[in-house]
Amino acid sequence: MNIDVDPITFEVIKQRLWQINDEQSVAIRTISSSPIVVEGNDFNVGLFTADGRLTTAGIGSLVHVGTMSVVVKNVLSKADRIRDGDVYLINDPFLGALHQNDVVLVSPFFVKDELVLWIGNVLHHPDVGGTDVGSFCINARTLYQDPPRYFLKLCDRGILNTEVEYTFSTNSRLPEMVALDLKAQLGAIHAAKQRLSSLVEECGVELVSAVVNRSIETASVQFRTLLESLPDGTWSTKTVMDGARVGDNALHYVCCRLVKERGHLTFDFTGSSPQVDAAVNCTYHATFAGTVVPLYSFLCQGDIDWNDGLVDHVTVIAPEGTVVNATFPAPVSICTVGMRWLVTVAATRVVAEMLQASSAHKDRVCSSWNVAANCNNVFGLTPEGKQFGTLLSDHRGGGAGARSFADGFSHAGQITSFASSLGNVESAEWKAPILYLFRKRLIDSAGAGKYRGGLTAITAVIPREVGQIQLNATNTAGTIYSNAFGIHGGYPGVGSQTLIVRGVEVGTIFERAEQLDTFHDLHGTPQFLDSKASESLNTNDVLVFFAPGGGGYGDPIDRDPESVVDDIRFGRVSLRYARALYGVVTSDVQGLDASATADERDLIRQDRLRRPSLAEFVTASSEDVALVCEKCNEFVPRGKTNAGLSAPRRVSPWAALKSNGDSDRMGILELSCPTCATLLSVEEVDKSYFYELRDEICE
Repeated sequence: MNIDVDPITFEVIKQRLWQINDEQSVAIRTISSSPIVVEGNDFNVGLFTADGRLTTAGIGSLVHVGTMSVVVKNVLSKADRIRDGDVYLINDPFLGALHQNDVVLVSPFFVKDELVLWIGNVLHHPDVGGTDVGSFCINARTLYQDPPRYFLKLCDRGILNTEVEYTFSTNSRLPEMVALDLKAQLGAIHAAKQRLSSLVEECGVELVSAVVNRSIETASVQFRTLLESLPDGTWSTKTVMDGARVGDNALHYVCCRLVKERGHLTFDFTGSSPQVDAAVNCTYHATFAGTVVPLYSFLCQGDIDWNDGLVDHVTVIAPEGTVVNATFPAPVSICTVGMRWLVTVAATRVVAEMLQASSAHKDRVCSSWNVAANCNNVFGLTPEGKQFGTLLSDHRGGGAGARSFADGFSHAGQITSFASSLGNVESAEWKAPILYLFRKRLIDSAGAGKYRGGLTAITAVIPREVGQIQLNATNTAGTIYSNAFGIHGGYPGVGSQTLIVRGVEVGTIFERAEQLDTFHDLHGTPQFLDSKASESLNTNDVLVFFAPGGGGYGDPIDRDPESVVDDIRFGRVSLRYARALYGVVTSDVQGLDASATADERDLIRQDRLRRPSLAEFVTASSEDVALVCEKCNEFVPRGKTNAGLSAPRRVSPWAALKSNGDSDRMGILELSCPTCATLLSVEEVDKSYFYELRDEICE
């Protein structure tokens, strides 16, 4: 029955539903003991209509909420009989979960005999079995080596099925922690049901249902109106994974083409790599959820409710049998920090290009944001012989891309989760036998630009009071391609890297109370790891890793020189890269040397003008036939742009560390205006393609 709801009543009840949903989050954080949950906030909560549409989302992981509605719809279609008090447990990625660690609980909310809503939450459990500790199965070649998949009724009409609880928990290497996390999820659903019952008793089920449905309808209208204010167009990009599993160094691609036409967006992932015998694959559900993340973050922001009102205006094309729509029995346990992560990176890039084309919405442009999850699972036995295990959350200290009006945020968390945070060092040391040597800002890690990208943090960890720790390193990408796109002539940020420094005299470091700035100060032998690696940490080994930096915006030599001096003063940019990338020269006495800086920038422009043009070269950022030089206020055909190719170390001293900063596969391509020498585009490109195309044109 449709009833009229006045605007004030609508907002009051809608906000009440938000508060009820958020109480699930409070319950989960209160009961759980997992660091990844309590401090990292790797979970989310949601309310859904009777037919499974998302109506109220939490501020946790957006990709979680994006797939929970799929889980609800699968329960509706596959469950034998749904009754009041039932709670379903699903972690099957082919039924809507992101990967097996992300365990979804959903429960129907009845008023008398009418199914009114669904309550759901999803939480990343620290270990749910599978061939590798932590269940990010970097060695899995098939789904049957991944963790087990469940579709179970955990509670039947309000009664906990203890046999199901026992079976689920004992399949984990950390059964006590997993059992407590499961109780946290159950407690959250119970709390939400109590509050919903009070709301329905106070306002009536018809009014509550009307508000639920109208919130989706309102968001749909608002989103379409926003889209219609943006210019139509087509934008394309490509993200690269350098290694899908242990022992693999091949490059795997996620290709994304965004077509915006009136009030609709189509994301086409045709051209992405075939699915691999590695757990980085993702299902279609995960790809869809990853694609809409930048729509919530950069289009909806705080103005349009995050719910299924967006779905009617978005089409996602992902061909079956590819890394973005893997078919059974492809392994998928690393999906969320694997290809799904790169789907979000690619979608973020093309959305930024779309916003860049709009004068009204250019302030929302941000082309990269913590573009890789450098996840490190550490497992072993405590000195007392008890099993421990945790996923270090330091990768959330990566950088965000610059904006059209300001620098990017450093140590910025993730756009996939507005509640994500770095774990507390002391808490991590309390819960696992590890010791942090340092966690600090990494100088020269941000992409240079008129507006600089955000910096990342570098972390160093050692075993404490144990002889050995098992390390499973699951880095999305970054050892070759950073994927940390700059925009409008900005440089990419540094990629994500993991290494182990072997043979370090740790005791000597403590005795001398030495200050450690980077891994070079450890005076050991660095072992640069592939993006997926399984290693042991021994007594004199130091685990060092950092997430990506953010890409820059605009030509670096257009940056205010005093801002560069501030970056030098506060340890964000070194003297070497201030001169090489920004053309800024300083003196010990006066700070900025304005005259020398002007001369240096003029030399940089002259060097760009001497570069050859590269006809018909198409960058990854757009399919348009020209780039725009805003300084000259004209379109520059690609065949007229000046092009230069340099090594990754051109971007940062921390780029492509495995190949000493000069990758044999990837180069930094700069395209500049032939008239004023302003940088128009900076891309990470395949060297062989560049040279083949250049030779073809020269002939």
